[in-house]
Amino acid sequence: MKCPKCHTDNADTSRFCGNCAMPLTRNGPTAPELTKTLESPTHSLTKGALIAGKYRIIDEIGRGGMGVVYRAEDTTLARRVAIKILPEAFTGDPERLARFEREAKLLASLNHPNIATIFGLEESDAKRFLVMELVEGETLAERIIRGPLPLEETMKVCLQIVQGVQAAHEKGIVHRDLKPANIKLAPDGRVKILDFGLAKAFYEERAGSDLLKSPTITEQMTAPGVILGTAAYMSPEQAKGRPADKRADIWAFGCILYECLSGRRAFQGASVTETLAAIIKEEPEWGRLPPDTPSSLRNAIVRCLQKDPEQRIHDIADAWLEIERAPVSPSEGIPISRRPSRFWVVAAAAALVVAGLLLDRWVLKYSKPAAAAPVAKSVIKVKPGHWLDGWRRALEAERPSRTALAISSDGSAIIYSAIAENPGAQARPQLYVRRTDELEARPIAGTDGGIQPFLSPDDRWVGYWADGKLSKVPVEGGAPVTFICDAASAYGASWYGNSIVYAGGVDTGLSMVSADGGQPELLTHPDPKREETSHRLPSWLPGGKAILFTVMRQGVDMQPRVALLQLDTRTWRVLLEDAADARYVPTGHVIFLRQGTLMAVRFSLEQLQISGPAQPVIANVVQAVYSTTWSYNSFAGQFAVSAKGSLLYAAGAVLPPLENSLVWVDHKGLEQPAVPLLFPYWNPRLSPDGRRIAYSSCGREWQIWVYDLGLGTNSRLTSEGTAEYPVWTPDGQGLVFGWQRSLAPNLHRLGLDGNSPMERLTTSEFAQWPGSWSPDGEKLVFVEFNRETSNDIAVFETRSGGVSPFLNSKYGERYPELSPDGRWIAYSSNESKRDEVYVRPFPGPGGKWQVSNDGGIQPLWSKDGRQLFYRWGDQVWAVDVQTDGGFSVFNRRKLFERPGYYMGSPIRTYDLSPDGRKFLLNKVEPRESAPITEMILVQNWFEELKRLAHAGKK
Repeated sequence: MKCPKCHTDNADTSRFCGNCAMPLTRNGPTAPELTKTLESPTHSLTKGALIAGKYRIIDEIGRGGMGVVYRAEDTTLARRVAIKILPEAFTGDPERLARFEREAKLLASLNHPNIATIFGLEESDAKRFLVMELVEGETLAERIIRGPLPLEETMKVCLQIVQGVQAAHEKGIVHRDLKPANIKLAPDGRVKILDFGLAKAFYEERAGSDLLKSPTITEQMTAPGVILGTAAYMSPEQAKGRPADKRADIWAFGCILYECLSGRRAFQGASVTETLAAIIKEEPEWGRLPPDTPSSLRNAIVRCLQKDPEQRIHDIADAWLEIERAPVSPSEGIPISRRPSRFWVVAAAAALVVAGLLLDRWVLKYSKPAAAAPVAKSVIKVKPGHWLDGWRRALEAERPSRTALAISSDGSAIIYSAIAENPGAQARPQLYVRRTDELEARPIAGTDGGIQPFLSPDDRWVGYWADGKLSKVPVEGGAPVTFICDAASAYGASWYGNSIVYAGGVDTGLSMVSADGGQPELLTHPDPKREETSHRLPSWLPGGKAILFTVMRQGVDMQPRVALLQLDTRTWRVLLEDAADARYVPTGHVIFLRQGTLMAVRFSLEQLQISGPAQPVIANVVQAVYSTTWSYNSFAGQFAVSAKGSLLYAAGAVLPPLENSLVWVDHKGLEQPAVPLLFPYWNPRLSPDGRRIAYSSCGREWQIWVYDLGLGTNSRLTSEGTAEYPVWTPDGQGLVFGWQRSLAPNLHRLGLDGNSPMERLTTSEFAQWPGSWSPDGEKLVFVEFNRETSNDIAVFETRSGGVSPFLNSKYGERYPELSPDGRWIAYSSNESKRDEVYVRPFPGPGGKWQVSNDGGIQPLWSKDGRQLFYRWGDQVWAVDVQTDGGFSVFNRRKLFERPGYYMGSPIRTYDLSPDGRKFLLNKVEPRESAPITEMILVQNWFEELKRLAHAGKK
């Protein structure tokens, strides 16, 4: 389109001339006419109104172009929430509404302390509304009205903004409407970002999008004399109507940082046109920043506010690394010039002369210390045709979920595990060594299948895990592999002296074994009273008296903790929250990972205590955070540090969470969507009448929800503790599930009427999960996990409340399913060294019949009891059964084979429709990610670490 003022040709998608910033028109309203065409929310709810039968309105707390927000009370859960009523014009557009539901589902997966949580999307009386976390306190915009923020307060607030935005960016979510009014300052000092990603949910992101319908336009613009608010934070590409990515949030962050320090907006005007023209063509008034603003902070703002997105900082974590160089004390900032008096000039000159004479004498007597070696960064390529591997699995999208690299204490050798890019079915990982003064890596003989390398203190040996064993081999090869001990799985290992400490499995603690081999000694056991389920990623502290390790809590823990174990007392305590994979370095710091960012905090070896706040030092370090299963989210980081100061790491940050959805799949494998839900969920179970689905929400909190297929409503049944694996009662009026607050989960029952309290059915020190009911509702078979005998099957009697064992052997028995007539029980057992499906008479006695013949788990009876279904890998199988006069199996057949259907847990994870024609399955889909084919080596990194850590001191 040609500009009417300067006649410059512009792209058809442009809203303003790229040369003179003149507004362009297209047979529609110009920017000055915009306020006449705004759509404002028209909903108005009165105090005390009850919507959706459970949200009682308290008062209105805000309104804008994306809805009216109310403070409300969730009467079911007895908590306060925020209710955002969506505009009528929005809810009347099916396309926009469907797009919003898709986005809201993704946004609900955000789980970060600096992001306000979305609890759900609901409908009542033709009103669509979001239920969100209620964050009390003033907004950053309200705080700035009182005046600029001091430097220290600015740093505290903006660090939390960066952490929240970075967490969302790593999941592929961009805010698009970041501004002070969307940032809440809670009374306890926490910062919460509101409306994350809702801009995209309300307004489709595409080239040529209509700026007049942008979320940056609010009804407040119609007020006379009001300076444009939201548009002041738009990036130039947004102002021109072009697609926006995460760099738009970085631009907005630069605007916020400028405004915190100066008390004024970086770009403003008396109208929409003038504000957007300033964004496109003008620069902020840099002179309004305080004179003592540190130069590094000024530089960060300038780099965030580059009008060309390609010239702008590309990652907000990099912006913070730039900012953190700024001292909180203004002494290192840009000084205010003052003329010194003549007396002091003369006195200073005399002092310099005397100092110079003394310095000359000192130099003659003592040698001058050597300057610190410069920090040098280089890229280390993985062996050609290979990528880093640490227990690679299909759902991991080629990212390692265990430690895959190590570096020698002097930094001269790198050891890593790798696998071929096109491995084929038989290819296995292997360990490689690469000398830093050589160009090629070479395989270490005897390490076939090896992952998780860790070095001996003298760097002569490398330990590793392969095929259920810990072993070691000389780094230079030439000697046979030495077996250390059996380890069914491994979640990290560390070597000190002649002792190796390692984490052996998903639900175990730390063990220690001699490097010469022998019987391991158990050091820790997860404490259920502290919600601990796994100890992993150990690392010795110098002196060998204490060990750092990572504590995983119940559920799929997205915010683990770093703890310290003192060997003399065998007690441990938490050092750091939201932290994992900690190591001590000789600079006096503990370094650890927090959601893909390498952090550093001061640590005293004498007192075994941290001091001061943790500071980010390296962004985008690969970390195994997948948020769906225990195996994948090990929280292992791909980094290693030598004693001499070299840092080795793989760049790429965390892999976004896996997406899951409920789908119907018929007997031929044809798939169709089932129901839309807003967060990760597991173990769906259909009610006896097939009208409702009970399931476990997954994340830091595991709770039970019920979705009504007819009404399309989603209700949360539990509100505290950890609730998982629901099973309907035979009458469909309640659910039984495993529930725990601090100890192991035991069986609990809860009715759906909302009037009865939760009832405890069993009491045990072992974890228990329900399997299935007898048709008369008098018996419930369930799984109990005993650390001595693994999974066992037991029976709960409803009349007596007693529990009796059914199968209690040295093998693992899981997935108990009673037949529709209650005479038979199907289950799986690994007694043949592989899981197979078996059937026994119930309640016994009698023999057993093997149903599967090449592996099988999760049996499921048809409604008439004439068929048994089961799963194995990506396959679903069926067999016909005969139960008259005994039990027999015939016509075994594979129904279909499709990857991506979730199988974990000791309880069945799928269900069958009442007509038996289709299965309800949980489909898990990985996000795309490239394999890791290179590492970054930073030599003399300790100098950089000390500088960054010093800059972050308060």
